[in-house]
Amino acid sequence: MVSLEVEILGKKYRFRSDNPDKITECASHLNSLLDEITSKYGIIDGKDILVLAAMDLTDKLFQLTEESREMRHDMQQLTRQISAFFGEVLNK
Repeated sequence: MVSLEVEILGKKYRFRSDNPDKITECASHLNSLLDEITSKYGIIDGKDILVLAAMDLTDKLFQLTEESREMRHDMQQLTRQISAFFGEVLNK
């Protein structure tokens, strides 16, 4: 495990991780999102910025969860169709 420090909204946070590059990437993405929200809404209060960021990330999570559910459903249908096709071919 590696210990590293990242800065978010001007405050330093320490993390321990087996994948420090991933932590750095996540912090960078979060900082970009926070900067975007700050610029877009002119918000200065850190808590308000974080709440809006959390809402944005939660919305994206819900969208990805729904897309994943739909893809699983589509894959199940395709699997059934492929199985039916090969079942017909093998029974000839």
